[in-house]
Amino acid sequence: MKRIFIFLLISVLLLLRFTLSIRRVEFHENEVQHLVLDLNESHANILKINDKYPSKHIYAKLFYKENGKYEGYFLIKNLSEEDNFIFMELEEIKSKKIEKNFIAQYLDKIFDRAQDNFSPDIKNINKALLLGDSSKISKKMKEKIRYLGLSHIFAMSGLHIGIIYSFFYFICYKIFNKKIIIESATLILISLYYLGIKESPSFTRAYLMIFIFLLAKILYEKIDIKKTLFLSAIISFIFKPNVIFSVSFQLSYLAMLAIIYFFPLIRKINIKKLKVLDYIFFTLSIQIFLIPIQIFYFNTFPFLAIPINILILPFAGFYIILIYFHLFLENFYLSFILTPIVELYHLIFQKIIDIFSEIPNSIIYYYNKKLIFLYLIFFIYIFIKDLIKKK
Repeated sequence: MKRIFIFLLISVLLLLRFTLSIRRVEFHENEVQHLVLDLNESHANILKINDKYPSKHIYAKLFYKENGKYEGYFLIKNLSEEDNFIFMELEEIKSKKIEKNFIAQYLDKIFDRAQDNFSPDIKNINKALLLGDSSKISKKMKEKIRYLGLSHIFAMSGLHIGIIYSFFYFICYKIFNKKIIIESATLILISLYYLGIKESPSFTRAYLMIFIFLLAKILYEKIDIKKTLFLSAIISFIFKPNVIFSVSFQLSYLAMLAIIYFFPLIRKINIKKLKVLDYIFFTLSIQIFLIPIQIFYFNTFPFLAIPINILILPFAGFYIILIYFHLFLENFYLSFILTPIVELYHLIFQKIIDIFSEIPNSIIYYYNKKLIFLYLIFFIYIFIKDLIKKK
């Protein structure tokens, strides 16, 4: 009874937060709106409208302004709508640029200094992997990444937060003796890094989960991954209610559900407990579980994504570790030590993507949305299974 009451209370609070903070989008041409937007190469993503979050994805064209976030009044000129997306052309009336915080400025400075001797291609890839900014990656390269189903590697996600956590924990372990100090220092460093990079729903989910995990360890609380996932979703929703409309948010949390509930089922096949098979089944469970949501939104499934992720993820993980360490060394002006190795690994990484992207017809087109009901069946199964366990 107590759990039902807590569940209903949380549901009511979240519903109120959603109702009061989300704007049902209605626009007309030649009207002026107060907007907060993120601009990159004349392409803008509308973040807020009159201090409320939009219920649809809104993209705009805004010419003759440098990249960055802006807040102010803009005139809506040309306007069009397609499914859950709105496209418009804006004209500035009055606005001001929202400056990055000092951590983001410092990371940008260190990154630019460390990457100074690299070619634009290497620099753009590394910026996506380190700072979550993929805006400068070439259109051709983006198409290859999307074709192979590798977008999650170039978007800040659980892979990155896991590497960052291990990296910072190792450094703190070498400096401090007490476990509580190591974990507290790691938590602070991860939080500072999170504040310095470009926000994304998948990285926010991963950061919140590692934050709750470390906080629980510091406070000597019992750690439950299911509760951690649920709590991180609530926090994300409270701070940004329209995140629920983000495909990245949905894919990120569904991937975690696959790890928690689906992977243990597939893992039972590995009777001999071979680590290689565990890794294959781990990757396989996520890819299979995400098939319905990919078909629902994109009507496609890159069937090469499963074997390619199994082959490329270890290499990509090592490359990300390498460039993180390269960036860290630049704090002491020593990144040049690893520069030749970074260039070599980038060349290999680029070749792998080029070779696989040449394979024809690797995408399956599927237009039947009923596949989404697989999720409903699986979630009902999870719910009933948990109820039986509690009894």
